[in-house]
Amino acid sequence: MPELLSEQEFTEHFTEAIKGYELSPRCKEPLMIELTYGENEPVLTLSLKDAFNRYQAEPDKLDEHMRPFVEDLAWTVQQPRYLSKELYELTLPTLRNFYSKPPAETEMSNDPKCPKGPIVFEQVLKAPTEFLVLQFHIFKDDRYVALRKGDILPCMPDPSTIIRLSLNNLAIKTEVAGLTATPLQFDSLKARSWLIGLGDDRFSHSIAALTCISQAMKSLEETFKGENGLIAIIPSADQLIVSIDTDERSVAELGVLANQLAAKAEHFLSTFVWTFKDGNLEAVQSLDLQEIAELDPEES
Repeated sequence: MPELLSEQEFTEHFTEAIKGYELSPRCKEPLMIELTYGENEPVLTLSLKDAFNRYQAEPDKLDEHMRPFVEDLAWTVQQPRYLSKELYELTLPTLRNFYSKPPAETEMSNDPKCPKGPIVFEQVLKAPTEFLVLQFHIFKDDRYVALRKGDILPCMPDPSTIIRLSLNNLAIKTEVAGLTATPLQFDSLKARSWLIGLGDDRFSHSIAALTCISQAMKSLEETFKGENGLIAIIPSADQLIVSIDTDERSVAELGVLANQLAAKAEHFLSTFVWTFKDGNLEAVQSLDLQEIAELDPEES
């Protein structure tokens, strides 16, 4: 059995493993490394304590226990590199259905050969027919670019940060650009319904993600005077239709409409009917022929 490294020696071994990344590592204390990605950029503090504990249990696997940290950092130095200010201000969410638009192998791979690691997303709902996630992008030069783990790790090591940040950015875009509401009127739809849009079409791919912002949904309830809340459908990422009629007939009508629109979408998002009260999601329902079934979000 090899002689055990001390905490300081383990830290020095790790520092040596990443010396080619030009990150100016500084040993704050044993098992604690500070990494600098540039002037005026956040300093990433990396704890090696867990890795060291695993190494002590299996000292013959030193490099194996360090490898995940080394590979993660390798992703962070690949080009293009985004400044933290850009990520904080320009990150936006979209909703995606992994069943209708499955992620490519390169989007999910943890292979170190994948330049910047897997895409960054958060599960919203998983049911037998739909797997909805919030996917995070940087909106730059008037286009959405999917963010990957290597993009956000230097300034957002806590994954929950990007969720709050992106939804807040979308809320700000909505407030600045404003929302549009086009009444829907045709014979098969009796429920009072509106097609919701953003005043700035550049952000249309994020319109369905408004359902993840309680304040936005509450604002729609108040605008349309939905005393019993509202129901919504999101057939595609750029479509949001709401109604203040929440009875079973209206749910059925919107469920049929959701299925019709989803069938025309290149990558359908959801055929479900989403019920909100005071801006909060209360139920998700699916239309099965003529029968309305309520789904338990926790089970899904």
